[in-house]
Amino acid sequence: MEDDGISEEEIKACLEHGQLEIKQLVNGEPRYGKRLVCKDKTMMVIYTDREDVIRVITTYLIRRKKWQ
Repeated sequence: MEDDGISEEEIKACLEHGQLEIKQLVNGEPRYGKRLVCKDKTMMVIYTDREDVIRVITTYLIRRKKWQ
């Protein structure tokens, strides 16, 4: 998160306004992934929702390969 320059405010915005891209079951626990396009970056937040408590697992930027 810090290496990619993603702030806590951006993570909160992604959780509130991001598009649900991933929903899967891992070891009996549902995990979700939301994607949000910001001004100059696209980010993904992977999280769980346990008893109304959201726990962020990881956050990363989606980087696209440049064609040469």
